[in-house]
Amino acid sequence: MASFQFKKFALQHDRSTMKIGTDAVLLAALADVGKAQSLLDVGCGCGVIAFCLAQKLAYFTQTATIYGIDPDANSIEEAQQNAQTFPLLPTANFRFMQSPLQAFAQVHPAHSFDLIVSNPPFFGNDLKPTNRARLKSKHRDEQLSFPELMDGVLKLLSPQGRFALILPKTEGAEFHALALEHGLFCSSRISIQPTVQKPVHRVVQEFRLTPVSECKEQVLIIRGTDNAYTEAYRQLTKAFLL
Repeated sequence: MASFQFKKFALQHDRSTMKIGTDAVLLAALADVGKAQSLLDVGCGCGVIAFCLAQKLAYFTQTATIYGIDPDANSIEEAQQNAQTFPLLPTANFRFMQSPLQAFAQVHPAHSFDLIVSNPPFFGNDLKPTNRARLKSKHRDEQLSFPELMDGVLKLLSPQGRFALILPKTEGAEFHALALEHGLFCSSRISIQPTVQKPVHRVVQEFRLTPVSECKEQVLIIRGTDNAYTEAYRQLTKAFLL
């Protein structure tokens, strides 16, 4: 069984549609949990983002309820198993459910999450992989369109809540424009460069239902000229990565 070792916990991820990678860790590290009492991870896979955020929440409260939803049965089963061995919050704090967001938003109470996060399927109208699991995790054409993601967030986010997601640069701009049309306001945007020589390839954006005075802009570079991790990246991820 494939296991990924973080500083304070380990996760199984061999049966999930996507293996643990940089995008998930970046989103978890950059997301502002505050003192959220209720959290939803959309497209949770093995639960990596949910468990990283749970580590943050463990410092503030033992009462947070953390939901993770994914349409893939194997991913949810693995997330549930990971919850059994997670050492920082009780297993009872986690609710992992096999469900697409579209269905979950219809049955879950409205405006009930203080924080919603997602590393969503983001490619559309391009060449699809032959691997069905990769198709589920990365392509939104038949899984979760941006308008559907937007509708679910608007239904489930609490009035003072926050929604954070990670996307490639082009798709991030597409989602940002859609958010503005539907009354979600960008409060921060972190542009991520893999190296100092390469252009931005990911953006982590946070949105709120209430207007904000400005969208705070930052740039994070993962590796420097020597290909070593930058000090900014090491400091950002030091709570999670060995």
